[in-house]
Amino acid sequence: MKYFLDTNLIIDFLAKKPEATEKIIQIVKEDDSEIFVNRLVYLETLRTINLEKTRVFQDSKAAIEMFGFLDISQEIYDQAVGFSRHCKAKGITIKGKCAAIDFLHFITAKHYELVLLSNDKDMEKLAGAYAEWIDE
Repeated sequence: MKYFLDTNLIIDFLAKKPEATEKIIQIVKEDDSEIFVNRLVYLETLRTINLEKTRVFQDSKAAIEMFGFLDISQEIYDQAVGFSRHCKAKGITIKGKCAAIDFLHFITAKHYELVLLSNDKDMEKLAGAYAEWIDE
């Protein structure tokens, strides 16, 4: 299978949170799994690593660079805007200061037909709303 990893899953993995570790180990064990991120996930993840943890930073950077990198085209941005406006009109809200980025990651995964793996419960809300939005 082909997967898109959300930033929070990678950050939780680096923090050794069991749920994230289990998800990532499970997909790495699959013979045919492919893992993708976009440059925004790369930036979001690496900027969170403590400055004093040089080794963790270097190891994390090398690991993320082994993933496939996806482009975020204007079409993806436009779809993310349209989808977020649809959700707002339906009263669907997601928490946090990075809601726009969540919509962008979600739509990126959908655009490339990838399974989105996240530790963010808001992504489940978006999955339900997405099916309705697509059918409109």
